[in-house]
Parts: sequence; C-alpha cells; structure tokens
Amino acid sequence: MQRRNALKYFAYIRKSSDREDAQTLSIEAQTRNLKEFAKNANVNVVEFFIESASAYKIGRPKFNEMLDRIQKGEASGILVYHLTRIARNSFDGGRVIYLMDEGLIREIRTPEKAYFDTIGDDKFMMQIHFAMAKKSSDDTSQFVKRDIQSKLLKGEYPLSVPLGYLNLDRFGRITGLRYDNEKQVLLEKTAKEEDRKLRRVEPDPILAPILERIFSLYSTGAYSIDEVRRKSFEMGLRGQRNDTLLSKATLQRIFSNPLYYGAIQWGDKLYQPEDLPHETAHKPIVSKVLFQKVQDILHNKSKPRKQVHHHTYTCLMHCGECGGMITAELQKGIVYYRCTKKKKGFNIKCSQPYIREEDLEAQMQSELQAHVIPKDFIQWALETLNRNNDSEDQNTRAILAQQRKQVSQIETQLSRLLKLKISPNNADNDLLSDEEYLAQKKTLLEEKRILQEKTADTEQGASNWFERCEQFFDFAVDIEEKWIHGTQEERKIIFMILFGSNSTLKDKKLHIEAKKPFFRTVKLANSDNWRGRQDIITNNFSPKILTGLLGMGTRFEVMRERMERVMAR
Repeated sequence: MQRRNALKYFAYIRKSSDREDAQTLSIEAQTRNLKEFAKNANVNVVEFFIESASAYKIGRPKFNEMLDRIQKGEASGILVYHLTRIARNSFDGGRVIYLMDEGLIREIRTPEKAYFDTIGDDKFMMQIHFAMAKKSSDDTSQFVKRDIQSKLLKGEYPLSVPLGYLNLDRFGRITGLRYDNEKQVLLEKTAKEEDRKLRRVEPDPILAPILERIFSLYSTGAYSIDEVRRKSFEMGLRGQRNDTLLSKATLQRIFSNPLYYGAIQWGDKLYQPEDLPHETAHKPIVSKVLFQKVQDILHNKSKPRKQVHHHTYTCLMHCGECGGMITAELQKGIVYYRCTKKKKGFNIKCSQPYIREEDLEAQMQSELQAHVIPKDFIQWALETLNRNNDSEDQNTRAILAQQRKQVSQIETQLSRLLKLKISPNNADNDLLSDEEYLAQKKTLLEEKRILQEKTADTEQGASNWFERCEQFFDFAVDIEEKWIHGTQEERKIIFMILFGSNSTLKDKKLHIEAKKPFFRTVKLANSDNWRGRQDIITNNFSPKILTGLLGMGTRFEVMRERMERVMAR
C-alpha cells in the first residue's frame, strides 16, 4: 500500500465520436468518476490529460505527451476509466507494455482493477484487453464501412450534411441541431407539390436559394472571398454564432464541395449525379456548370476581375452642405459614406462627418416604409381600372387614329414637296430653291419622327396599359419585402426607381424626395379621398398621367438584369 500510494499518477481521459464510444461516459463524467476514485483510494494524481480522439489510430497528441513525460520520470502510474481508453491499436498498446517492461510505468489503475509491472499475468491480461479492443474496433470499422457503402449506393450522404442541406430521419423529420418547424412545413409542402416522399437529405428551403446566389456571385470573378462573405451575411447566412459572418475557410469548403451540384465525394471516389438513384439521391443546389466556374476561380484558372463598383450607394446622393458627390470607403471592414469635398472639379471645404453604411440603409428603409402603398387601395385601384379599361381603350384608339392621320398628312406633304422640286417648272429653282427644299423637308421629317414616336408610345400603352398598371402595383405592394430580403444591388435599384439620384446627405441625415408620380400615388393612397370615388381613377391613373409611373414595376427587373450583366463583366 505504501509503495502504491507513493507513486505519482497521470490521469488519462478520452472519448471520441466513434460508434465504439457510444456507451462510454462523457469526458466530464469520466473526470468526475476518476477524481472521486483517486480521493477515496488515496491516489496521488499530479495531472489530468484530456483529449477527444479515437484510440484506433496512432498519433494522439495528449497521449503521446503523457508517455513522453513518463519516460522523463515525471510520473510512474496511469489512472484511467477503462483500459480501452488507453489503446485500441497494437502500436500504442505495445508501447505501454514496453514501458512497463522497462519499469517506467509501475502501475495502471482503473476503478475496477490495478495492473502491476511486476506481475506477468497482469501484462498478459492487458495485452488481451488491448487485442480485444482492437478486434472490436476492427469489427465496428467494417460495420461502419458497409453501412456507408450501402448509403452511397442509394445516393444518400452518409454523414451530417453541410450548410444548405438538412438530414432527415426515416420518418421524414429534420434531425440534429438544424431542426426548424418552419423548414419542416416547407419541406413537406415541396414534397407534396412534387408528388414524392421526402429524401434522407433535402435542400434547406431557406438557405439553399441563398447558397445558389453566392455561388453565382463568386462565379462572376468580380468578388473576392471576403466580399462574398459580407454579401452572404446580408442575405441571411450566419456563422456558428448567429451574429457572425461565415469564416473564409467555411466558404471555401462550401465552394469546393461537389455535394452542392448533386455529387458525393467519398475518399478518392467521386459519385456523379448520373451514377446515383434518382429516387433517393439528394437534389442539387447549383448546376455542375456553375460549380465548375467557381472551381476555375478558386484555382486561378480564371483570373478574378477587379470589381469596378465596390460600394452600393455611391453616386446616389449629394452633400447637403457643399453639393459634392457622396462616395464610400472601406475602413477596418466597415463601409463609410462621406462627401468627396469636390464639386465640378474644384476642391472645397466641407465639415460633413462620415456615416456607416448600415445607418444609411436604416434611414433608407425608414423612408421606404413611409412610402408604402396600402394593400386595400391597390386592390380597389385594380378593380376600378379593370372596369374602366374598355373606356380607356376607346380613348386610346381615337388618339391613335388621329396620330396616324397626322403622319399620313405629313407624308402627303413630303410627296408634294418632292414633286415640286423635280417639276420641269422648277428647272431654274424659281419655284423652290435647294435651300428651301432641304429646310422644308427637314422640318416635315422631324414632325413625322415626333409623331411616329408618339404613335408608338400610344400603341404600346394601348396594348399593355392595364398590365403595366398591375406590374406597378405588384412592385409597390411588395416593395418593403423586396427591400428587406433583397441584395444591396436590388435595394439600390429600388431607391433609384422611387427617389432618383438627387437625394442629399447632411449631418448624417438623409433628405429625399420621392418622384412626383409615385409621391402623388402614395399621398392619394394614404388619404380617404379615393374611397367611393370612381373619378379618382380617371383623374389620377390615365396613361398620360402615369407615363412616369407605369414603368416602375418593369424597370426594377430590367435594371436588376442590367446591373447583373455589368457585374459579370
């Protein structure tokens, strides 16, 4: 007893995530158990070595450190919860036995049994325990490999899926920490609409569309990884802590994982989508073509192009003090907007302070909320417009007839002018000189051009006036949602359409004025003057009055497509 109590012990605590450890106490429970045992048995533990690692493979850092320090004489005993915690491979087990043979390890203790270096049967039994543990690990490994192979052949990803996908159990329920009732409902709705059962791996109905967008952004070559990180955060992708950006390493792993285009990489083998069963294989989030574009950027096969437009809201505002243009700059990862202190090429003095981009966006959203058109007004307006559509069509047809008649009259005048010019009676230019002919012809052609443009506008309005009204109101009713869930580029488009680029910034306060057609509509919609009055439509929503308004709904999509093309250059 005295000999045993005089020894210095290292306590070794280990647990891995392998199936072999499924029934093993947690690290906290092992630590508590061994501390209590050491106190009751009067065992002198000088240090605890704790690690989360499998004992099946060699190379555990804490385990190796412990044995190295035992060889230096810092301790001569090991306290462990169970012998299987020490080794499940022949190398580490043999190393421990060797140190006992050399007298460097005098004793290994568990709460159930002590193993001594001087008793040959103890070392023999330890070797048997190590061999049995290795056999158990080998069997478990074979079982796991067969299970994984079975899942791969069925097209099922065998592990916990990365961001953008969800693991489901055999009943179709989301498993793990990513469970969300809203996502569960959306998954079941999608599967029902597609007339199929839920698969074991399904795209996250909320995050998958965002991932597709960031793949598209990065594939343009116009964005660095850091820029995509910031934009993905704005779209709703978060790190492990909800308020943090995705790490650069995480984003690179996402961009490199073939799972997102429907393939499965397992070891050295790549299972392509066409090799996997359609019924059980997971659905891709991006196309293979898009994924390959991203790989080319990642591996410098396609040199990223320098982004021309770095900051969203530049060239939208002027300084309220000096009139200079508002620009932006990046400082320590934060975008600030400030006056250029230049106007018309001249340097000027300006005392205006900087404003953070998020503060500027908050003011923009506040202004937007003040210009939201109520849904009941939109519904009433569309119903009334529909009733009055036939009358408007008649008016438009009458205008078209008059415009076409005027064009025909000008063409007749041009014909008469030419006949007079080439008439034998005008051989000496007595009736019409060259200068007079050219001047009159130019005037008539200009009048014809203007009339033809008006006619084309009228024809366009006649064909889709009501449709364009619907497009505008659809744009207006969802305008706040478009802002909240849109990218910064889409927010810029909304701002430009509604408020133009003549806003001012002074003392960190944004001063804007909505475009007159839109402002008039907002003012009317938020009053009670329109209720029960059919004439409101005639006076406020005729094609002529709505010339600047009707295109707003369509311009949003057109401008967004245009901006995406510019960004992709």
